[in-house]
Amino acid sequence: MTVQLITCEHQLAALRPHWNLLAQGQPFRSWEWQVAWWRHYGTLRGRRLHTLAYFDGAQLIGLLPCYRRMTALGRVLRPLASGEVCSEYLGLLALPGRESEVARALAATLSARSPSLDGAGWELLLLDAQDPADQALRLLTDELARLGHPLAQSAGAACWQLHFEDEQTHPRGSQAYEDARFERYLGQVARSHRHRLRRAERHGRAQGYTLHVATDSESLAQGFAILVELHQRRRAYYGQVGMFARRRFLAFHKDATQALLREGKLWLAWLQDGPKPIAVYYCLAEQGTLHCYQSGLDPDHLDDEPGRILLLRLIRRALQKDFVTVDLLRGNEPYKSHLGAEAQPSVTLCVGHRSLRGRAAFALMQLERRSRRLAGQVLRRVRAS
Repeated sequence: MTVQLITCEHQLAALRPHWNLLAQGQPFRSWEWQVAWWRHYGTLRGRRLHTLAYFDGAQLIGLLPCYRRMTALGRVLRPLASGEVCSEYLGLLALPGRESEVARALAATLSARSPSLDGAGWELLLLDAQDPADQALRLLTDELARLGHPLAQSAGAACWQLHFEDEQTHPRGSQAYEDARFERYLGQVARSHRHRLRRAERHGRAQGYTLHVATDSESLAQGFAILVELHQRRRAYYGQVGMFARRRFLAFHKDATQALLREGKLWLAWLQDGPKPIAVYYCLAEQGTLHCYQSGLDPDHLDDEPGRILLLRLIRRALQKDFVTVDLLRGNEPYKSHLGAEAQPSVTLCVGHRSLRGRAAFALMQLERRSRRLAGQVLRRVRAS
């Protein structure tokens, strides 16, 4: 096995065909999502690409897509696509069946034990939005701990998922197949919420709301403009500034949606009342899972529940296409549990290098986190008193 340290974007391009094989259908780990992120967020001051790639001959078998940034605590490694874009399930990518081998090699590199690469150029490794069930990640953390690196794990924000059963009695892809799967799904929902969902569906049909999905560059441009407008209007309704007001966030998603559409991984859908868009959802779809990433609503139509109606239509579409999961991603908004979604835990990992500087940076990071938690507890008590 050989290891290569990737430090410039043109080196990432050569990895594209093999990268997506390692992503195993997780769009937030895909080449399209992560390289688009680096193209826009990598330009921030002090960031340097620091991605470790592992090869068996010419075959890419492992990848840790990271960047490095100098901070007051030292050199910090963080995953590509982390931060304000709220990517989920980031982590170590490994070829199925080679996870243990890749984890050991990566731990050796990060510990500066690899003869082929000096990997000691960091003090902290911060991995957020990690799946605790990820085998490669678990093997890596075990190996890093065994090699003497200080490590702390904390609970992250939960993601909310809907899981659907198969249907054997109707032809796949038929209306009867979709209806049967949808009824089976509604059986998982609490009765009071089930009635509300049915009522929303009936209202959408009675009002003649129409579903539109981006299928080419022209409809993507139309849908993306609707997304930005309705997201910003909804946030302004609550006295907030929407994410699309941020230049890098907007530019990243323009690039990412175009790349995802070309690869067949984008569902950008909107609901119209006649000619007027009233709700929009930006979803990533791959290998039987629909990830509902971002949305927007017309504040003038909130009483009509257009977001709920649109989401139900997307669920129906996913069921018709044999999807088995709809992932509503992070955030504890009540509508997710009302839809019958179940919370899936995530973890945040902080690893210090085993060097003296790494251990000091790790200790300071934990002290800072404890201080923030304590300050939050004090503030909540003051407000409650």
